[in-house]
Amino acid sequence: MPYPWASALIVLALIGSATAGAPVDRLEQFKQLAHQYAEVADPVSESQLLGGLFALADAEVTDNLRSGGPFASSAFIRERLEAFGDEWGGVSFTVSDVARTASGSTMLGLFTVTRGEPRGSLRIYEIDAGVPSLRATSTQEGRVDVHPWPARGGAPQFLASWVGAPGGRGTSVLRLQLWRRGGGAWRGSDLFPDGLRASGLSVKDGRLTVRYEIGYPGWKPGCADETEQEDVYGDGASGVTLLRRRAVNPWHRELQSAATRLFAAVSGSDGKTLAQLVPDRALRGRLPRGLRPEPACDERDPSAPGTVVVAATNERDDKHVPWSLTWRHDTRGWRLIAASPVLQ
Repeated sequence: MPYPWASALIVLALIGSATAGAPVDRLEQFKQLAHQYAEVADPVSESQLLGGLFALADAEVTDNLRSGGPFASSAFIRERLEAFGDEWGGVSFTVSDVARTASGSTMLGLFTVTRGEPRGSLRIYEIDAGVPSLRATSTQEGRVDVHPWPARGGAPQFLASWVGAPGGRGTSVLRLQLWRRGGGAWRGSDLFPDGLRASGLSVKDGRLTVRYEIGYPGWKPGCADETEQEDVYGDGASGVTLLRRRAVNPWHRELQSAATRLFAAVSGSDGKTLAQLVPDRALRGRLPRGLRPEPACDERDPSAPGTVVVAATNERDDKHVPWSLTWRHDTRGWRLIAASPVLQ
């Protein structure tokens, strides 16, 4: 395994040779760095090598922008960057134009490394008074993409998203940044700094719709039909503004709220709460005090709408006996209607 300082020296040497003179065989240099990146296991070296890979692509983009004419078109630059991707299948490159003004233009680079967990880098290039430069970058976990967003005060804006690898139930960690050109520079602001475990993202006509998981007592990872939240955002007076919010499958949060209260009432011998949640007195008397929640998915009864089975465990004398708790929803809310050990 190479030492971090050795990787840094290699990166500096290659990037220095790539930017010092012309013509430059950047493809060969990119291939060398990509081979090292694929082999390295040290996080510091990996980050340095990744920065080197992106810097080579940056140099290719800015050189073509400097050449002008057809060489500065997004189609030509995209074709040049595809050659980098052909050298190593672990990365994808694309570019697109987002803004043109009287003094220059702006081009975006979207670079995503797909080896292991995806990592995407947003690169913002500008031609100002005929001089191209890399004005801003943002590298995050996940695949990077950009979405149109309404201009503010005549200043162009766009929304960048990073979507991580799919997890349970097809959800992925989502990160969003809104970028705006103002005061001669591009500045980005995080909409969700800690990221969201999202199952849906839509951006259309200045409206951002995000569906994501929310944590609540009784929530279980990887299970279907659990409560999610869906937010719709738009461009408001103070920036991106929440327009409306709704719960998806709110019944599950309500059910687990009742189940959480039940387990606490059983453990604490809270007769009043038990009487509210378990109308049948005989059933209340059969509930063992060692009843605890089990992290298994709840099961809806397809033949009885509004009926759900929740898994539990009776912990007693170092024994763990699985129980099945049947809940039904009525005008009063969720009520326990049956409970018994799974193994008699």
